[in-house]
Amino acid sequence: MKQLTSLNISYNQIGDEGVKFISEIKQLKSLDIYNNQIGDEGAKLISEMKQLTALNIYNNQIGDEGAKFISEMKQLTALNIYSNRIGTEGVKLLSEMKQLTALVINNQQMKSIN
Repeated sequence: MKQLTSLNISYNQIGDEGVKFISEIKQLKSLDIYNNQIGDEGAKLISEMKQLTALNIYNNQIGDEGAKFISEMKQLTALNIYSNRIGTEGVKLLSEMKQLTALVINNQQMKSIN
């Protein structure tokens, strides 16, 4: 799997524990990992994948802490993170990712953004 640059492992319920193994594939550029019960710890592990430029991580259990980790991924250009548990603070952090050319962030638990 040393040449693998794109992976879709969606709908597998791998959780944070499974993300540990995925995060070891350092050369990945595109990761589809939606609908897997991933929380803040899994988001932290994914944020350490420095080659990722596209991340589809929707329909998981990521909160504000996980959103903070994801927002620090300066190499990301496309992020789909809708339908998680992100509140107002996390949405604000994600919306400040200036390098993104595509962002889907709807269906969160935010109250308002100023």
